[in-house]
Amino acid sequence: MSNANGQVTLQTAAEFVRTYDAQSHELADAISAVLANTQAALNWLGAEQPDLEEVRRALVDVGSAGMRAAEIFVRLRAIAKNVSMADEVLDR
Repeated sequence: MSNANGQVTLQTAAEFVRTYDAQSHELADAISAVLANTQAALNWLGAEQPDLEEVRRALVDVGSAGMRAAEIFVRLRAIAKNVSMADEVLDR
């Protein structure tokens, strides 16, 4: 992440911003999917004759989107850790 002088390169900073931004959008998408599928499941349960298969599918999707959000969060933490390590190199 740093050049021979121990400085973080501008290219690395630009890559960080692009990567962090893309991961943030993915995280927002995953959270939106959780909310949409939860609302759909509640709507199906509230029907006069609930469609339990649709509820099951929506809840499976909630679980999948939740796992995707957790994985994205782990990647974001790793990105932040790498930046923190680069900052420590610069402080030396």
